[in-house]
Amino acid sequence: MMRTARSLLANLVTLILCFILAVVIWVTAMQVDDPDIKRALQIPATFIGLPEDVTRLSPTDDNPPILITYEGPTSIVSELNQADFTAIIDLSEVPLGSDVSVPVEIQAENTAVTLEAPIPESITVRLEKLVTREIDVELDIRGEVARGHTMGEPLIDPPTIAVTGTETEVDRLDFAQVTIFLNDDTQTRIESPQPLFYNRQGRVASVSGLQLSTEQVQVTIPINESADFANKVITADIVGEVAPGYRVLGVTIEPSSILVTGLPTRLAQPFRVQTEPIDITGLTETFQGQVSLVLPTGITLDSVTEITATVQIEPFSSTKIYNQPVELLGITEEMTATINPDTVRVVLFGPSPVLDTLTEQEVRVTLDLFGLAPGEYALEPDVDVPDRGLELRSIQPAVIEVVITETITLTEDITDTESLRPGVLDTLIGGMETAVSPTSTQLPIPIQPAVAWLPNHKAI
Repeated sequence: MMRTARSLLANLVTLILCFILAVVIWVTAMQVDDPDIKRALQIPATFIGLPEDVTRLSPTDDNPPILITYEGPTSIVSELNQADFTAIIDLSEVPLGSDVSVPVEIQAENTAVTLEAPIPESITVRLEKLVTREIDVELDIRGEVARGHTMGEPLIDPPTIAVTGTETEVDRLDFAQVTIFLNDDTQTRIESPQPLFYNRQGRVASVSGLQLSTEQVQVTIPINESADFANKVITADIVGEVAPGYRVLGVTIEPSSILVTGLPTRLAQPFRVQTEPIDITGLTETFQGQVSLVLPTGITLDSVTEITATVQIEPFSSTKIYNQPVELLGITEEMTATINPDTVRVVLFGPSPVLDTLTEQEVRVTLDLFGLAPGEYALEPDVDVPDRGLELRSIQPAVIEVVITETITLTEDITDTESLRPGVLDTLIGGMETAVSPTSTQLPIPIQPAVAWLPNHKAI
């Protein structure tokens, strides 16, 4: 029996040794085929455990980078990436108000790799408690309402602003302020300015990084007319008619309204404030001058004010047609000019009174022929009218045909001594009459039909 037991024990020991030897041989073989390698990888860290009423002041980066190093079989390590690792920074036990070094914990999804200490191994963190405080909004009014008006109780909506942030940042704030500028206002002012925050030293404080319940507030400043004052529009009392051919373009009063005073019961009744009568009878130009006001009984001016009335007067405009002869300028005695046509149609536009008094002699149509040699031309005429606000609308025709020729004259230096045969003298006279046309500016040269000198100097 003892032998059997010893035999079984010996066999068991031999079996165990064989198994261990097989494992060693397998591991050795695996290391030869799949050796271990080491790699480094940068991954983002994640903060956890931050209480609800606490904020992190540092670090400002929500995911600081962490460098990790890991080792394992090549077949496993070569397949790993950022998603297989986690870097955690636990803030749940970090005290408030001081810089604390918190360790970085690295976790790997695959347990077959070995992790080394990360770089950095810890992160310096500062936590502060979050607080919310109501800051009062104050109103700074500069300037005044208009005379005869009163300002009611201003309204600020909301009257306070909730500021949320670290206790240190929020506690330094004292108040918020909005400024409204008045400039003789007569109506209720409603504005939505952005408040400025001030610290406890009375200086403007930044609220960057703090949460505000609102960026703007609405300010309402009631402005009402005083019981014994009233602002009335001034109306002009125009009498008479302007000169014929003229019209009133408009009437302006400066200032357009004025402050009056009186008993509240009298001011409550409807009434008008008018100027004294402004007589425009026969006027042909704009009237401007100082005028007085006519006030109802029991109503007086709050202050003495100069009132200026302006009545704009302008003439009616119309058109008028003139058929004018063309005057030739610059033609010499050696030249003869023939034009077609010799009259043009001129259309003028302007004030009717000016056109009614404008004579035909004041409308000149000229044609500039200075320096032109004999030949045919097409020239534009010039129209000259008095400078009285008139406008040349058209001239027809716009171009005039001009023919310039040399003037033909008889000379006494005739060397022909033979008598003129019958009909020769008539031919000469006819030729001269043709050279001097009815439209020529040159006068016909007098012809003495009884005596003429030919080249042979014979008289006839």
